[in-house]
Amino acid sequence: MENQAFAVTMYPRLIAEKIHACFWSNHPGLIFGVLGWWGTLGNAFGVTSIPGMSSGITLPQALSNTRKDGIGALLREGTASYLNSLVNHKFPYTTSQVRDQFAASITSNKAAAAQAQLFKMANEGRTKPNF
Repeated sequence: MENQAFAVTMYPRLIAEKIHACFWSNHPGLIFGVLGWWGTLGNAFGVTSIPGMSSGITLPQALSNTRKDGIGALLREGTASYLNSLVNHKFPYTTSQVRDQFAASITSNKAAAAQAQLFKMANEGRTKPNF
């Protein structure tokens, strides 16, 4: 309950600021506050498999993964984009777009790296909103 109260007081800040993947991994209680549950990659993105990982890993685990390849970057930046799209109506991607682009790019390391870079730019506020 305390985490949810903290999350509610943080929403205006989340909407106003550029939220990087490291913010979400440093504030895992906010994920619970936003979703009401920890969530898994499989549930969040509708994927049944992730190369070299279980689709059952939690969102905090995805954010803090230490893989150095494109898949690892996609897990971090895609998860941050997913959460940002839920709390910020001005985020450049809708939640559906994040889910679809994540699922489409998880098929190869090269595609994952390219999409991770796009998500990173959005998370850092370097992409214009899609209104």
